[in-house]
Amino acid sequence: MAAASPGLTLALLLTITVLLALLAGISAAWLRSAEGATKPAAVLRGGGAFAATLTVCAAFLAILWR
Repeated sequence: MAAASPGLTLALLLTITVLLALLAGISAAWLRSAEGATKPAAVLRGGGAFAATLTVCAAFLAILWR
């Protein structure tokens, strides 16, 4: 069996990163909504969580991929 190419591995890691950030954003928005916040406030909290998670994971991958 042939080894996976580095480009394919990076694409898989980036896909996992985006899915993890999406899960964090949806969870944060859902929790904020469960607290009784308005929908715009919940969406803003979810967007912030998505952006923060994506930034941290991308920075980690950038360090790891050297």
